[in-house]
Amino acid sequence: MNIFPPMLNERLFVPFLDEVDGTLCLPANATVADIHSQARAHHLRFPLLLDEAKPLREQIAATTHAPESCRFGPYCDNILGMNWRLPSGRIARIGERVVKTTTGYDWLRFLLHSGSRYGEPVDYVLRLRPDCGFTAIARFDGGPKALHSCIAKLLHSGWMHWWDAVDYITEGKASFIRVMIHCAPEEASIFTQQLEHIATATGTHLTLQNNVPPPLDGLPDLVIKTTPDRVIGLSAELAHAARRCVALCYSGVVHVYMNDSEDLTERTQALVQPYTAELHTLGGDWHSRWLPATPPTIIESAWLNTLEEAIHEL
Repeated sequence: MNIFPPMLNERLFVPFLDEVDGTLCLPANATVADIHSQARAHHLRFPLLLDEAKPLREQIAATTHAPESCRFGPYCDNILGMNWRLPSGRIARIGERVVKTTTGYDWLRFLLHSGSRYGEPVDYVLRLRPDCGFTAIARFDGGPKALHSCIAKLLHSGWMHWWDAVDYITEGKASFIRVMIHCAPEEASIFTQQLEHIATATGTHLTLQNNVPPPLDGLPDLVIKTTPDRVIGLSAELAHAARRCVALCYSGVVHVYMNDSEDLTERTQALVQPYTAELHTLGGDWHSRWLPATPPTIIESAWLNTLEEAIHEL
C-alpha cells in the first residue's frame, strides 16, 4: 500500500509566514507567545488557542474545537498542512499551504487527532485570521430561562457569524453566557448596541469588558461532542461532578474541567460512561487526554491495522 507519494522528504514545509494568504508554518511545540510574535507584526492572529503555556500540539491533542470555533471552525479546518514524523522516523509532508488542495481522503484530518499510533506532528501550517485591533468579552447573567432565551437569540441572530464565540459556562451552581467579539475599534459600538438589545429582549444582565485579550480556558480534561440542541443540558448535568464546564454552543462541544485533586483517569471514566450509548446514537463522541481513545469497531480495527502495517514499512 503506497500511502504517501515518493520524495516527500525533499519537499517538506520550512518555516514561513505568508502575510498575503495569511498562513504560518512553525513547530508543533510552538506556544501562544511564539504564534503572536510572528502573526501580530502583520496584523494577523490564530484565534483557536486554549492555554498560554502549553505547546500547540498539546492543545490540539486535547480537543477538536476551541471557543472561537464558533466563527472559524474546528482545528482540522485551520491547520492546512503538517510535517509528520512516521514511526520509522521518516518525516512526511501532509497537506499544502492553501485552504483547498485536492479531493480524496483527508489524511491531514485523520492524522491530526490520531494520537501517537501513526507518528507525531513536527510542524503545522496554520490558517491565520485578520487582527482588527479590538476584542471585547460580553457576559450575560440571569436565571436559567433567561439564559436559554439569550442563547437562542444569539445563535439565531443575523449577527451569528460575527460572534467569535458563544459559550454557556457553569461554575458550581452559577451559570452565565460568554460572547467574544473581534472587530475594528470604530465598529465596536455597533456590536455593543446589538448585545445590549439582546440583553434587554431576554431579561439578562450584560457586562462588557472592552479591549481585552481573549480568555484562555486551559486544556479540558474531558471533551464531549454532542448536538447543539443538547449541549447546554449536557453541560449542566456534567457540571454537578466537575469544577467547570464550558459549552461551545454553536459547535455542540462541552469542555469539562475537573478538580485537580481528583484521580482524573478514574473520575473522568466514571463521568463519561453514562453518556456513551447516547453519544453513539446521536453521532457524537468523547475524548480525554487522561484516557485511551474509544476502541474502534471490528471493521475499523481491520482497516486501522492494515494502515498501521503500511505506515511502519515507510
